[in-house]
Amino acid sequence: MRTKSGVGSFQLAAVAGLGVALGGCSVARPAVGVAGIREGDRQGDVARVQLQLELANEGSDEVQLLEYEYVVSLSDGSRYSGRWAALRALPPTRRITAEVPAVLPTSAIDAGASWSVRGVMRYRDPQSIARILYESGLLKTEVEFAAEGAAVAKPGA
Repeated sequence: MRTKSGVGSFQLAAVAGLGVALGGCSVARPAVGVAGIREGDRQGDVARVQLQLELANEGSDEVQLLEYEYVVSLSDGSRYSGRWAALRALPPTRRITAEVPAVLPTSAIDAGASWSVRGVMRYRDPQSIARILYESGLLKTEVEFAAEGAAVAKPGA
């Protein structure tokens, strides 16, 4: 597609990408680790659990966290997915803990099922050029995370 000035979408994306490369995006990507899954309240045959994530920002700029998207897989072959709005900022040079809610069947928890979790944390880069590219859909700012464990931890464990 060409605009009136004769510049195509591809050319605009190339120029924007070059601007990011030459501008030297100084924002460090945040890091995400999974500390575990902790059991919460039970209601009937389901249990609320918390995915315990450890987040780190080694950079000098605050990073706005947007959302977490995840899939929890249990040893019985079942899979449960979810998406949760982060609604917080990750301060510069800080490490914080985030708890993301999920729901799992109590039968799997009672059986001491092993688990694995895979997901992504999406965030917004505070640099103006990167923000423009993100909002236009040309730049995906996300960090993957994954872990596995032997059983869901009980409260207070």
